Amino acid sequence: MYNLIQFIKKYHFILLFLLIEGFSVFLLASNNHYQGNKINAFSQKYIGTFHAGLSNISEFFKLKQTNKFLADENAKLHSLLKTQNSFKGDSVSFDNSLFKYQSAKVINNSVHKSNNYLTLNKGSRHGIKEKMGVITNNGVVGIIHSVSEKFSLVISVLHQKSSISVRLKDEMFLGRMIWSDFNYRETTIEDIPNHANLNVGDTIISSGNSAIFPDGVIIGEVISFQKIPGDNFYKIRIQFFEDLNRLHYVYVAESLIKQEKELLELNAKDD
Repeated sequence: MYNLIQFIKKYHFILLFLLIEGFSVFLLASNNHYQGNKINAFSQKYIGTFHAGLSNISEFFKLKQTNKFLADENAKLHSLLKTQNSFKGDSVSFDNSLFKYQSAKVINNSVHKSNNYLTLNKGSRHGIKEKMGVITNNGVVGIIHSVSEKFSLVISVLHQKSSISVRLKDEMFLGRMIWSDFNYRETTIEDIPNHANLNVGDTIISSGNSAIFPDGVIIGEVISFQKIPGDNFYKIRIQFFEDLNRLHYVYVAESLIKQEKELLELNAKDD
């Protein structure tokens, strides 16, 4: 209130002048129909121009955001391309000797529940099947749970039943990635032996052992770890590289050797 009073005292002549001028224009417009229409037309012209300018500025910044998103997605795509690729409509697929990939759009996603899922806009008609892996260039996202003709449901890595085989990037020690809390940016790694050379900042990647995910997909970095008394394994916390709350497009990975591998291992168990 004090600042307002000081402002009025300092600029009272200017404020009085503007008030008188505004009142004069009001009287002129009220008593003279022609002048009133001219004033209204003048004001509408410049007000419209002003709003149009604001709209153009808004669209410009939206365009920049859209272009950045498309550039990011193209970067992810090119980083995953291996040997062959094909384009069909708004979809892209590519493969190497072990996996075949295709893009899919995330049309529903949850991250704040104890058991989270994603819905993709691709289903059985696109070749999507249960137990296929879902990834991005920045990490593992989940595993296909069920499919319909046009859609598929993914069990997110943010799910209490999720258990992904992982390893340290610079060593071959294997572990399991499990999730049991509500922090979608972090998760827990278990079963890595406590004699492994482990440091904060180390990278965790997919192991490739299950043939659901390719070997070497980056997942996150170690932010803390501890040795549990009486246990031979570290308790490790990592932060995901991928922001799972901002997924737009993902890649569904179809293993070209999974069936052969599982059949061979099944026969070995029967011996």
